[in-house]
Amino acid sequence: MQVQEQVIAFLSANSKALRFLFLFGLIFGVCYFLIGLAPGVRLGIVQPLTAFLASAVTAIINLFGARAWTEGTIVRSSSYSINIAMGCDGIEASSLFLACVLAFPTSWRAKLTGLGIGIPLIQVINLARLVALYYAGVYLPSVVEGLHVYVAQTIVILLSTGLFIFWLERFATEYRRA
Repeated sequence: MQVQEQVIAFLSANSKALRFLFLFGLIFGVCYFLIGLAPGVRLGIVQPLTAFLASAVTAIINLFGARAWTEGTIVRSSSYSINIAMGCDGIEASSLFLACVLAFPTSWRAKLTGLGIGIPLIQVINLARLVALYYAGVYLPSVVEGLHVYVAQTIVILLSTGLFIFWLERFATEYRRA
């Protein structure tokens, strides 16, 4: 009986944190299923968004004097090309942020503020990451793979987490429900 009482005491003492973790996991799982496995969402929403992202990367690169063009999700130039594939589109970081914000116990006003500011900002961060990876490929081709896999993705996740913490401190606790 003592173990059962300890489990009940633990669940009671940590009910808010456990509720957050459960909701976070559920929301992130639904997002991941929709984005990764549902063909209608992947083909109808994510793929056009990725093609738009490739066009935006191309436009920024061309602003700096390069002659790049877009072929679907591929950004090409005479010196380098990148393919913006699944996982490089910022959707996972946005889904992570969305799940955190929606799972946190605060007002819908604070949640909508967080999502309205956070998700576009994460996409801008990811856009900057892709432009930087393009230039890394042009000027430092020997390190671009390691930079892509280990550094750039980590930076996007860390900045997304920092954005969530900023939202918690600035908006979520101000409008927190009891």
